[in-house]
Amino acid sequence: MAVRQRQIYTIGGLLVAIALPLAWWGHQKVARAPEAPPAIAVFPASKQGPAASLPQTMTTADEAAIADIIQQQLAAFQADDAELAFSFASPDIQAQFQTADQFMGMVQTMYEPVYRPQSVEFGAIQFIRGRPVQAVTVLGPTGTWVTAYYQMEKQPDDTWRIAGCVLAPVEGETI
Repeated sequence: MAVRQRQIYTIGGLLVAIALPLAWWGHQKVARAPEAPPAIAVFPASKQGPAASLPQTMTTADEAAIADIIQQQLAAFQADDAELAFSFASPDIQAQFQTADQFMGMVQTMYEPVYRPQSVEFGAIQFIRGRPVQAVTVLGPTGTWVTAYYQMEKQPDDTWRIAGCVLAPVEGETI
């Protein structure tokens, strides 16, 4: 009887040891799939009105302006210029962090690949919940590739600001 009970516990333990990591791994892949970043609860709510009223296309000038804003913010991070980096954030992001130093501290700890990229490659702009999202693949300082998805927000003066950023690992890519 004790041997049979031990076998049941061993089999049960193996199933748990296999099932839990697989469930966790499957959850991670779904939650961070680079080709389809999650659209719900990823980016902060915007005050731009309903997503359905926003255009689903970008002009060449808008695409260039978005890339320029992101490049300028990346350059500001490289120069440790918190004020300049903070100036590219949307009003909602600025209100959330209140100061450039608090914003920069968050970037340094939670967005290291964006704070100190070794390489940067711009991808396509996608629309998520009616809002433009610029994909930027970066090589972080530890040799790991990630895709940074920047939600962009057009301001009343027709300039663009960064309204959020989500990092997603690029599967199987390290240096």
